[in-house]
Amino acid sequence: MENSYKIHLYVFLFAYCGSRLVTCVSSEEKVQYSTDNEIATKELFEAKIMEIEAKVVNLETKVAKQEYIIKALQNGCEVSRAGHVSVNKTDNKNKILGKNFIPRTCQEAYDQGMIMTSGLYIIDPDGQNVGGESEDPIEVYCDMGVGSAVKTLIGHDTEATGAVEICNDAGCFKKDIHYFASDKQIEALIELSNECHQYFKYECIEAPFEYQSEQVSWWDDRNENQQFFWSGKYTSPNAHTCECGIYGNCVGGGTKKCNCDSGLKDLQVDSGIISDKTKLPVKRLNFGHIIADGLYTLGKFECSGKVFISGMPRTCADLRGFGHALNGMYLVMGNDSIENIYCDFSKLQSDNDFQKQIGRVEVQSSPTFFYVQRSRKMDSGIITFQNAPVNIGNAMNLSTGKFTAPVFGTYFFSFSGIGSMDFTTKDAKLQVSLIKNSQNIGKGEAQLTQGLSTDTLTLQSTVDLQAGEQVWVNINIYGEIHLFDDVDQHYTHFTGWLLQEDIVETLNYAN
Repeated sequence: MENSYKIHLYVFLFAYCGSRLVTCVSSEEKVQYSTDNEIATKELFEAKIMEIEAKVVNLETKVAKQEYIIKALQNGCEVSRAGHVSVNKTDNKNKILGKNFIPRTCQEAYDQGMIMTSGLYIIDPDGQNVGGESEDPIEVYCDMGVGSAVKTLIGHDTEATGAVEICNDAGCFKKDIHYFASDKQIEALIELSNECHQYFKYECIEAPFEYQSEQVSWWDDRNENQQFFWSGKYTSPNAHTCECGIYGNCVGGGTKKCNCDSGLKDLQVDSGIISDKTKLPVKRLNFGHIIADGLYTLGKFECSGKVFISGMPRTCADLRGFGHALNGMYLVMGNDSIENIYCDFSKLQSDNDFQKQIGRVEVQSSPTFFYVQRSRKMDSGIITFQNAPVNIGNAMNLSTGKFTAPVFGTYFFSFSGIGSMDFTTKDAKLQVSLIKNSQNIGKGEAQLTQGLSTDTLTLQSTVDLQAGEQVWVNINIYGEIHLFDDVDQHYTHFTGWLLQEDIVETLNYAN
C-alpha cells in the first residue's frame, strides 16, 4: 500500500513538472509564432496591394478602350465582339484620326500633327500596301509622355500580376503571352522605332531563376529562343542576370546575379527593363524550382522614337524608314556605286524576299573626257597642248598640260606622238612618262638610229584617282631628238576619260 502510494506520488510530481515545462516552452513558441504570423500577414497584405494596383491599371485600360470603341462606333467603324475596331484599308481612311492616311507609329502620328494627347489610336506599322498583302491596322496606346519621343504601347492578355504554381522541374510553370497585334505588325513597329523595351517584375519566396548553377527560369523571345537576362540587353548565350546583377548589389553577395537567387526564405523582388529590341517582345514566361511563392508582372510592349538615317538610303530598310511603302525598284547607295534594288514592303526586314539585288547603275556626277593636240615641236619638260577638240568637264588644262581629276574614280589615258631627229648620224632616244602627282607610273619610248629620222611612240594607262589628283605627260630626250609636230598635221595626241566613278567616295568628299 505504501509502495503504491509512492508510485502515485512520483507520477503526480512528474506530471506536474512536465506541465510546468510545457507551459514555459509554449510561451516562447507563442511569441515566435506571433512574430512569424505578423511577417506573413504583412507580406500577404503587400502582395494583395500590388495585385489590387495591377487590377486598377487593368480596369483603367479597359475603360479607356470602351471610350475608344464608343468613339469608333460614332465614326461609323465596325467593332467585333472581341472589341477590335475594323478599318477599311481599301478606302485608306483612318476614321478615328480623321485623316486619309494611317500612321505607322505613334511617333509618326505625332510628327504629322494627327495626335496631341495620350490615348488609344489606330496605327499600321507594316504600311498600307497597295497590293493588299499587308495586315490590318492595330489599336495601340499612344503615350505623349515627357520630351519629344512618343511611345507606342501594345498590350497583351497577361498584364495583371499572376501567381506561379509550385513545381520542381526547370521551366515547369509556363505562361504564354498573347499580344493585341500580330507578330508581323510588332516586328514592323520594332524596325521603325529607335528603341523598344518591356518591364518585368518577379516577387519570390524560394523561387529562384538559377538553382545549383542550373537555369530553372527563363523567357522565350519573339523567335522562340530561351533568354536568361531579366533586365538590360543580351550580352552572350545563356547570360543570366537581373538589374541588381548589372549594378552588383544583389542580396546574397557579389556572386549572385538576381535577388531571387539568394536562397533566403523571406520575400525578394527582382524588377527591371528588358531593352533588347532584337529579342523582344517576351512570348512566354517559364519558371521552375518553385518551393514557396512567386508573383510575376509583365508590362506592355513599348517602342518610342524613330530610326535615324543619315545620308542617302542604302537598303530597303532605309527606304521604309524614310516612309516609302510602294513595292518596286529603287536606286540606293552601294559600297562603291549606285545600285538598283527591288523592295517588297509587304515583307518584314528579316524575310529573304524583302530586298533583291538587281545590279549596279553607272552614274557619273561629273562626266569627264578630253582630247587635246600639239601644234609645234618640243624637246623637254611637261608636254603642253594648243588645241582641244573635246574637253568635257574642263578637267584638262592646255597651258599647264595637267589633268585634274574632278571626282573619285578610275580613269583611262592614252598618249601618242612622233620622235624625230634632223641632220645627225648619232643614235638618239626620246622618252615620255605618265606622271601622277609627281610619281612616274608608266613610260613610252622612241629609239632612232642612223638612217632613220622618225619613230612613233605610244603610252596607255588605267589609273585610280582621288578628286583633286593630277596627271600629266613629261618628256625626256637623249641625243639630238625632239617631239615632232606642226600647226597643220597635229602628230601629238593625248586623250583621257572617266571610266567609272566611285560615287560613294565622291559624295562623302562633297559632304
